Amino acid sequence: MTRIDRAAVVGSGHMGRGIALSLLRAGCEVEVYDTAPGRATNAVTWIVAELERQTSKGALNADEAATMRQRVRAAAALADIAEVDLVVEAIVENLEAKRALFAQLDAIVSPETLLATNTSTLDVNVIAEATNRPQQVCGLHFFSPAHVQKLVEVIDARHTSTHTLDAMLELVARMGKTAVVAQVGYGFIGNRIFDAYVLEALHCALEGASPGQIDAALEDFGFKMGPFRVMDLVGLDILWHIRREAGDSDEPGWALLGDVVACGDLGNKTGAGWFTHGTDRSVTERVEIAALISAAQDAGGVAQGTLTSRPVSAADIVTRCVRALAAEGQRVVADGIAASAEDVDTVFVLGYGFPADKGGPMAYGRAAGLI
Repeated sequence: MTRIDRAAVVGSGHMGRGIALSLLRAGCEVEVYDTAPGRATNAVTWIVAELERQTSKGALNADEAATMRQRVRAAAALADIAEVDLVVEAIVENLEAKRALFAQLDAIVSPETLLATNTSTLDVNVIAEATNRPQQVCGLHFFSPAHVQKLVEVIDARHTSTHTLDAMLELVARMGKTAVVAQVGYGFIGNRIFDAYVLEALHCALEGASPGQIDAALEDFGFKMGPFRVMDLVGLDILWHIRREAGDSDEPGWALLGDVVACGDLGNKTGAGWFTHGTDRSVTERVEIAALISAAQDAGGVAQGTLTSRPVSAADIVTRCVRALAAEGQRVVADGIAASAEDVDTVFVLGYGFPADKGGPMAYGRAAGLI
């Protein structure tokens, strides 16, 4: 098995930076590359500052931080990363852009170099087929922020070799993270199931519960953060882009999400989404959202009779949303995307803040009679 000691990250946004820092923690030398001038250098500056912050908090000792600083640098061109053991792609979530990059990397990097995509929803098989080394391609789906979250979905694509998969599992372990292997399928394990959960939450909103009530019910149940706050954190524009790419943006719940985005409200990044976000991290409900929900009720599923306008209790919200998680989890296992219900539970406890004391959506769903 190849030990990955030299790695590169292509794409130096928030996710790319976190991945680079995770690779440093695994003992790798790391090159960061971005097509935007100066962006890779800015990413390295951010990484150095984050190392200093962690040192000041006592989470990292000074010698470790100094070693990591010496191991990371910005690459001026793709040719500069030709001899690394692994390239992790972290660019925009667009299939053709990723395929073009992988074809370019295939022509530049060493024949032994492994290639990984950080896609959260796209077909890794199609990305791998843009290269002449599909057996050396897999997915490494990090969760945001990548340097904090403890879960990585390792995507075992159609042609991914055992050699490649083993190297990735060993690398994730060196990062101090937990790997769960998933097969190729839209959204893999986590995002496919999470979509079902978010959609049920949106349906609860269309039927009469406010985003604040929904989040409060699920946070009281034990989630670290309710679904509407999660959506605001991720970025509503990103979620809306995924829905349009998936071709289901006309579904009433997703259409409501699109209505919020059309107003220019994208979540934390703009200061307002489902909620208004204060500089002191306060979160308050918005009358504008209530108006959008009312309009969507008239135009969407309630008017069409597929949803019912009625009071929705906290207990209803929890039962419906957790049942949606567990039921989709069953389908993911049945489809062979996840190897077991236990893997689904691991993904949701570590990656999505499902209350650990309840064991995960599958364990809880069975115990509560939801599935």
